[in-house]
Amino acid sequence: MTCADVDQLLSEGVPAMDLKLRPAVAEHMKSCRRCEDLIRWTDAPMPGPAVDASIEDRIRALIRADLRPVRPLPSTVGAIGAALALAAVIALMHALTMGVCGWEALSLLQVVWLGGLSVGVIMLAAVSLIASIRPGTRQFVNPLIPILTLAVGFPMLIGWLFQSGPREHFVSDGVHCLAGGLMLAALTAGITYMLARRGYAINWPRTGAIVGVLGGVVALLSLQISCPDQELSHLLVWHGLAMLTSISGGYLAGLRTQIR
Repeated sequence: MTCADVDQLLSEGVPAMDLKLRPAVAEHMKSCRRCEDLIRWTDAPMPGPAVDASIEDRIRALIRADLRPVRPLPSTVGAIGAALALAAVIALMHALTMGVCGWEALSLLQVVWLGGLSVGVIMLAAVSLIASIRPGTRQFVNPLIPILTLAVGFPMLIGWLFQSGPREHFVSDGVHCLAGGLMLAALTAGITYMLARRGYAINWPRTGAIVGVLGGVVALLSLQISCPDQELSHLLVWHGLAMLTSISGGYLAGLRTQIR
């Protein structure tokens, strides 16, 4: 074993610890101070970069200067309560502005089922949303659950609870409901988005879709209270379109945020 052999083994990536265990290398190191120092140096851990204490203080000062206090996110129960309160306030404001003709035309069975669907979707969406903007939180509710519950549950209930009727002014009345529903959905989604921005969303398209669900369900709830046209095709097409547009719009807005 020669110095050249030791250099060759080190250049080939053989760990210094393994070289020490080889009898030929160990024997060579007894008579070669140069190879002994080389292997010892190779086996020693790399020293950390030395930083002067004054520089450390300056770095800490710069970091602390950029720190800002943040308001903590609400708990899951708090998020549910806030979502229900927001939906109630917007629906009430819409009812005071546009009237309650739709509410007066609904039967008790229709109120119970549609109200139950709305409250259930709002609670599921709130739980899913607060988890999506708090990294590391356990996801109790898969985001697809509130989306599918609303997108599938609403048409099923409408088909079961309502009857077909005259379709006079189908387009003109429908466009009026669609425009109003989209305004309500945009208002709800905008307020909800402000809350979502306080957290950190890992998947913005998913978060945007959940925000869109909250906007869509509030739009449906408000329209059912005010709309006098409680006819099957009107509800499915125009009210349903407002809901689907809110969900898809939230998803696309989240996708754009994620890309940026």
